[in-house]
Amino acid sequence: MILSLCPNPSLDVYYYTQALKEDDTTRVENPFLSPGGKGVNAARVIARFCQDSYLALPLGGCTGECIKGMLEEEGVNSIIVETTSTTRVNTILEQRAKGKHILLAARGEPLTQEEQEKLNRAVCWELEPRVLILGGSVPPHLPNTYYREIILNYRGSETKIVVDADGELLKKAVEAAPFAIKPNKHELERLVGRPLMETKDFVKAAKEVVETGPEVVIVSLGEFGAICVTEEKAFRVIPPKVEVKNTVGAGDSLVGGFAYAIYSGEPLERAVAFGVACGTATVMREGTKLCTPELVEEILRKTAVEEIN
Repeated sequence: MILSLCPNPSLDVYYYTQALKEDDTTRVENPFLSPGGKGVNAARVIARFCQDSYLALPLGGCTGECIKGMLEEEGVNSIIVETTSTTRVNTILEQRAKGKHILLAARGEPLTQEEQEKLNRAVCWELEPRVLILGGSVPPHLPNTYYREIILNYRGSETKIVVDADGELLKKAVEAAPFAIKPNKHELERLVGRPLMETKDFVKAAKEVVETGPEVVIVSLGEFGAICVTEEKAFRVIPPKVEVKNTVGAGDSLVGGFAYAIYSGEPLERAVAFGVACGTATVMREGTKLCTPELVEEILRKTAVEEIN
């Protein structure tokens, strides 16, 4: 079974326009609504390929009800901790003329002590996943050691834990030696404390991180695919060139695809390639539409894996 944890989910609202105008009215197309959060998007991708998968998350208020309904429509098996607070809303402004987006991410509301305990119980005690994803930010007042504590709770088990986070939350998780982490360029730079420009820089930085605990570091690089580093090897996964319609959720899709492939027993190179194919397929779809199995298989056939010496 695959379990994805998203402790700080959101309702994502996508607006499309040609370009934003300051101090003037900007006309936008009717918005797309979607469940959001790294762990949520990873679980949505996994549900397209695997029924033996679950998403654990807190939800509350009208936005929580909206998210719950959309997850049900997508066939995502959800373990929901009901909250007294209303689930946050994120706003994504897509500017077609620039080919760029602006993400306005709300911090979210704190969980009560009882809500925290229910979520921890669901993740740490009630289930025994083969693969566990810890995805995204945490609500206010949860410590930056939150993921670290979960990883330590699973120490000695056969569960493979994949972390997709940022900042101190990621840094503390790395100390507990999860199976894999998936930073993007900026997240890896913050983790090692310096700018990274070339392939050799990413490989060196990833190797430094591997030496501190994780078995696998996957660095997502957008249209350039990903670099994967372990103690024994380093390789690059190169996707085909595609028309990019939306980049939100691409990294989350990579994590979901990678986790599913690992769960299915695929070797590391194939698992990372499958994840990159999922991320690439997602950027080809507008708004809230993540990858489809058919599109992923098409992309995967055109995806290359190259060893880095």
